[in-house]
Amino acid sequence: MREVQKSLDVTSGVIWRQLLTLCIPVLLSSLFQQTYALTNTWMVGRFAGKQALAAIQATVTLNDLVVGFSLGIGVGCGVVVSQYFGAHDSKKVSRAVHTALGIALAGGVSFSVLGLFFVERVLRAMGTPADILGQSLQYAHAYMSALVFSIVFNTGSALQRAVGDTRTPSLIVAGTCVVNVALDLVFVAWLQMGALGCGIATASSLAVGALVTLWQLTRTKEAWGVQLRSIRIDPSMAWLMVKTGLPLGVQTAVYAGSNIIIQSNINSFGSDAIAGWGLATRLEAPVWMISEALGSSVTTFAAQNFGARNIDRMRQGLRSSLLITLLIVGGVAALTVSACEACGYFFVDDPSVVGFSTLVIRYMGPFYLFYSLMDNFAGTIRGAGESFRPMLLTILGTCAFRLVWLLAFVPMNHTLEAVLLSYPVSWVLTAALFVTYYRFGHWLRHAEEHEAERALG
Repeated sequence: MREVQKSLDVTSGVIWRQLLTLCIPVLLSSLFQQTYALTNTWMVGRFAGKQALAAIQATVTLNDLVVGFSLGIGVGCGVVVSQYFGAHDSKKVSRAVHTALGIALAGGVSFSVLGLFFVERVLRAMGTPADILGQSLQYAHAYMSALVFSIVFNTGSALQRAVGDTRTPSLIVAGTCVVNVALDLVFVAWLQMGALGCGIATASSLAVGALVTLWQLTRTKEAWGVQLRSIRIDPSMAWLMVKTGLPLGVQTAVYAGSNIIIQSNINSFGSDAIAGWGLATRLEAPVWMISEALGSSVTTFAAQNFGARNIDRMRQGLRSSLLITLLIVGGVAALTVSACEACGYFFVDDPSVVGFSTLVIRYMGPFYLFYSLMDNFAGTIRGAGESFRPMLLTILGTCAFRLVWLLAFVPMNHTLEAVLLSYPVSWVLTAALFVTYYRFGHWLRHAEEHEAERALG
């Protein structure tokens, strides 16, 4: 039986349809993840209580620090694979895929060990309240033990999307979400294991996702197919991938670091505020999942067309993606702001927690669109292989600004509103920086220089 062709060459054809073709499976994947996250929030909130919900939220920024860095490297791997795919260089596609998985395995084991060793010290340094610290550690230890699976899972998904196959990783994510919810029913609802049970369920689902992703990659006979015995780190290919992905990894890590400082500020308002903050992140997640899906699709679109030297088409892709973003993200953001309070009571029957979550969303909701527009410009520039300066722009406009805000302004006005205001102001600032760089910067010239280096790889 002939293998079904799952890749998608977007170097020709109708642009907006191809963007949606790339975007919709990623969006559905995120939708499954969001459904799981909301179900998980409901289970923990209803069966384990608001302290368990707060305990899990207290670890989120720390988990994001490690996973975000590895995802940045994974994006770099995907960009290199996508550019070779667009250039129809099958030999280098194969080398790149096996090197990417080698990096993921080595990095995953290292992060798991370091995470287990340092997590307690970091949570204490963040000022995690004593009434939730024990459960936070239980969840964090379970999650950190599965980091190797998380990194392999996400890297494998990035490689599949790099060749235009957004359907397969989306189906795998859907399957892992079903596994996660089923295990939550067992460990959280039935066995009443609280945050620890939630951590075990999450770790198990990540292991399933990693194994199924590797299995899928070994089944294809195309250039990006994987032979397990051939997984190794090719030094020259690894350097290209790290050089492309490290800036995004550092950016994501610094971004997560600023969120850790924000979480530390949130911790000072007590466990109800922490739980409300966590609930808000779940309710506003549809905005982020649409933004990330569009950012992922425009990155793949730009990478393939840059590899094929279709620069005008790459720019047209950005314009189409911006229009889609304005229509979809704008509408979802308005709906989220209007329905946040009613939705909050569905998950947690506590006025204090819901009050905090409503405050968070109504403060930041009107500015969600700026974050999404920033994702589009950044995705196009990174798709061309120019990732260093986008990293600098994000660190300057988002992370550095928030750090100054939190250290200089918040101590003089120690309110939750003062902490929250750092988000919309930084989004507007960073979006303005990206638009300016795209219009007047020399990112395309820098991308051409990186392309010349890749040609020698």
